[in-house]
Amino acid sequence: MKALVANRSIVTRATNLLLGKSIGQGVSVEEVPKPTVADREILVHVHATALNPIDFKFIDFISPSGSLTGCDFAGVVAGAGPGAAAMWQVGDRVAGFVQGGIDTAHGSFAEYVKAEADLVWRIPDGVDDTEAATYGVSAVTAMQALNLHLNVPWPDHVDGTSKTDDDATIFIYAGSSTVGIFAIQIAKMAGWKVITTASPHSFDLVKRYGADHVFDYRAPNAVADIVAAFPNISKALDCFSEGDSTRFCGKVLQNSGGKVITLLDTKTKVSGVEAQMVMSFQLLGKAFSWLPPVGPKYSVSLSDREALVRFYTSLFSLAKEIKAPPITVLDNGFDGVIEGLNRLRAGKVSGSKLVVTY
Repeated sequence: MKALVANRSIVTRATNLLLGKSIGQGVSVEEVPKPTVADREILVHVHATALNPIDFKFIDFISPSGSLTGCDFAGVVAGAGPGAAAMWQVGDRVAGFVQGGIDTAHGSFAEYVKAEADLVWRIPDGVDDTEAATYGVSAVTAMQALNLHLNVPWPDHVDGTSKTDDDATIFIYAGSSTVGIFAIQIAKMAGWKVITTASPHSFDLVKRYGADHVFDYRAPNAVADIVAAFPNISKALDCFSEGDSTRFCGKVLQNSGGKVITLLDTKTKVSGVEAQMVMSFQLLGKAFSWLPPVGPKYSVSLSDREALVRFYTSLFSLAKEIKAPPITVLDNGFDGVIEGLNRLRAGKVSGSKLVVTY
């Protein structure tokens, strides 16, 4: 099959890390062996793949030369191991994500990708492949943050009762990000009030997806205005996790203390407010590490894996309520992936999710 394969040497990756920028595109289209599925795995013919910032970060700083790249995918089942045949048949429409960029076995920037049979979800009629591809890293990160770490009720276990108390209010920094858009919807399904930040040109966008109140994060009095209006918030999700964003969240929560979930390893720098990073790949139920043997290590988390199974099992129905973010489609295959990665590197993507079709 054809796949987009990482080709940076360790010297180039180390140089990129030191300089904080990319040298070259770091990938090439190559012919590689089609993945061989194990007992409880399926092979998926990829029709669409969504791009995430972590994709180019892996390629630029982490991915060993020769590794397959890409995480999110949607397509049709092309084969199944013996233990997966009872769950899936050839031709079934499915979507999910893998941890691309670390080995030669997994990567969604390819004609085919393999995945564990219970870690994909069935795409319902009315949801096309480009939409389905977006429910990968971004959607599961939102679920992981809210349902596992901030005690927001699961969207498949909501009784419809509206909640108005202070404990049912959440602050989401960068609500117009794709993680933010999914998090807003998951919180609203639970009946929670959502306070978020965005640039003024994205105010209507986040309100369209359910945000109750939105503030301009660049406004000089933004924190003070949020605290004045909502003084008892104790839960936050930082969907940016760079610069001063986690401290901003901490200051919003400073009256009540509480917890900020972050996507990178950052601190609130506010006494009494905890910051905890989540990593979507823990949901896949396998141990992994960054830049072994010196990088941070992540152990197996069976509870995270069980959460992903639960979320993807319910998503066939929930996709009618939890909508995909706005999408920008790049329909020229691997060239589109490379173009999209360069747009993400340059910070030229805002208010939509880049999706490539093959």
